[in-house]
Amino acid sequence: MNASVRCLTFFLTALTFVSCIRGNREKVREPLVFSPPPIPILVTSQEEAARFRVLHYWDTFPFDDSLCIRQEGFADKAYSTYANILQQAGSAVARQGLERMMDRAATSAEEPSVRKQILLKFYGLSEHFYYHPNSPYRNDDLFMTVLEKMIASPLLDTLEKERHIYLMRLARKNRVGMPAEDFSFVSAVRNFPNTDNPSSLRTLYQIRSDYVLILFINLGCTSCRESIDQIKSSEILSEMVKKKRLTILTVYPDKELEGWQTVLPELPPDWTHAYDPTGLIRDSSIYDLKAIPSLYLLDESKRVLVKDALSVRHVEEVIRQKAHFL
Repeated sequence: MNASVRCLTFFLTALTFVSCIRGNREKVREPLVFSPPPIPILVTSQEEAARFRVLHYWDTFPFDDSLCIRQEGFADKAYSTYANILQQAGSAVARQGLERMMDRAATSAEEPSVRKQILLKFYGLSEHFYYHPNSPYRNDDLFMTVLEKMIASPLLDTLEKERHIYLMRLARKNRVGMPAEDFSFVSAVRNFPNTDNPSSLRTLYQIRSDYVLILFINLGCTSCRESIDQIKSSEILSEMVKKKRLTILTVYPDKELEGWQTVLPELPPDWTHAYDPTGLIRDSSIYDLKAIPSLYLLDESKRVLVKDALSVRHVEEVIRQKAHFL
């Protein structure tokens, strides 16, 4: 190869290399920025403004751009702000807002595969906020709204929807205002700390009390011990137990009977402590025990007043409202 040919080859190679660099630079995009639409001037009342924020928050969100879920923290930050907005809204408006969000997530992008990725991202954020046991935003009604959209979505096949259908079944159980699911148990009260005869079963609905506070516990559970201590230190709950207006029922849903019996002496003797020998609670998911401890407050007819309480304080607040305590 003579010198002129070598020079031409080098020049063309260099030109190609520079063109590739320029092309790659052109593909680098500016990060997305999201600002919810401003409240229109014609919206004057606080109620109308709050409704507008809920229903139109996502109007300017770039659901049609896959970068909206690829850009780190972009969708997460927007959703976190929205979750705070929903806390100030009525339940009907909040559900409507979530429906609109999920509809836009599922339909805005051109490619079906991108629409599916965006839909799954916003479902995942919804599950984190409204179903995760440690989330202060936990809310069955809002989570069920999102689950309904996932179950109805043509972007998911039957297998992909199985978990959503299962979670929907759990969410529908023991909802506030509904009768609680009944279950049988062996009691450890009458011959404390020993258990009654395993063949002598009682049921939840046989408990006669103005209120029943169910506390699902596990062995070696630090959080369970903390909840027990908080209940013991609650003046209102202790007073109601003393007056026999409130029955506190700890329920151990697992099968290590001997392990449960060893911890009974550490539990308050004026509470009722239950073991489920049938395994119904554990195996049939009649209660959604995604995390333990889990607190349920029932009224005299075993209607659910609080489902999976966020805290003992939450139970106290409801008791004060219902039992007319100051």
